[in-house]
Amino acid sequence: MNEDISAFIAPLTLILGGGLFAFGALSFIGVDFFKTKLQSRVALAIGLAFIVATELIFVTGSQSGRFFSGMKLDVTDCELEGETELPQERHKDSKLLHDRIVGCMAKLGYEWKVEHEHCKEAQIATNSFCYLPTRPLARAIVKFQTAFE
Repeated sequence: MNEDISAFIAPLTLILGGGLFAFGALSFIGVDFFKTKLQSRVALAIGLAFIVATELIFVTGSQSGRFFSGMKLDVTDCELEGETELPQERHKDSKLLHDRIVGCMAKLGYEWKVEHEHCKEAQIATNSFCYLPTRPLARAIVKFQTAFE
């Protein structure tokens, strides 16, 4: 998620989620802010959902984890490595340079995938949308992050 948006949304979801969770939880000790127990339970569940959503914002943000933003850096590093090793291939549509970058990414734990729409538009080795991590959790988070691009 965009860091600018998450910086605005995260405090709001924490305040709203925390408040709903607290009001719902207080009903268990007899302090009722809602008319019925069902409303208290719903408030508790919605508050917990907001807190989990905030955690997802933090997990998918570039400041808290490498995931997609880190993958972009890895692509750039592999591009630099490939162009340094094969300077004569730099400005050509080189299959050799393409394979070198894809191989470098494979060593770092990424798989070449042409599933994303942005990759289908430009199937080049330096397109970050053409890779997915091989680790299951990182793969799921990157798929989630790139679904909104």
